[in-house]
Amino acid sequence: MQLDDLKQGWREAVVSHASTDDLTEVIANLEKQTTKIDKEIKRRDLLEISIAVLLIPFWIYGLTNTVGIMQTMGLITAIISCIYIPYKLLNARKVSAVKSSSIKDFLIREKQKVEQQKQLLESIVWWYLAPLTLSIILITLGSTATETSMFTINDYLQKYYFFLALLVVGVYFLNKRAAKKKFTPLLENIEQRLAELKN
Repeated sequence: MQLDDLKQGWREAVVSHASTDDLTEVIANLEKQTTKIDKEIKRRDLLEISIAVLLIPFWIYGLTNTVGIMQTMGLITAIISCIYIPYKLLNARKVSAVKSSSIKDFLIREKQKVEQQKQLLESIVWWYLAPLTLSIILITLGSTATETSMFTINDYLQKYYFFLALLVVGVYFLNKRAAKKKFTPLLENIEQRLAELKN
């Protein structure tokens, strides 16, 4: 009877040790994935923020040469957009979850980071595409204003707006795809690990 008890205890210890090793390996792989994505996000943010900051002086200079209210409104919208975009990108990287050495805290922290980045990409129309597209349209259309305040969309502007629309739609779908392909599986993986820890 005691020998059977010892065997059972040994089996439980082996299974428990194996599952702990498996979880540690899974967490290590997860940490690699999240570290890689963190680096990609930092590179993306650095590029986007640099472009936005570099464009601000050009928009300000444009304000000194505007031909009308519409173009002025477009330049002001562009300046505000170029200030808001860096704020939005940096804000999406802020995490309120506690940083500690516990696996659960690590998973909660990573889950919050991934959720915020996923939401950022899914809402790109409202904080990135719409304001910049509006400012470009106001600036270019405003430049065609005549003395009677009439605006003309010539062949060049028609083609320009067509390609602008294609670019906007392309950027939108690329970001939606990135949110779905990159962040959704990672988020599901993290949630699964959290559920395993609870069990």
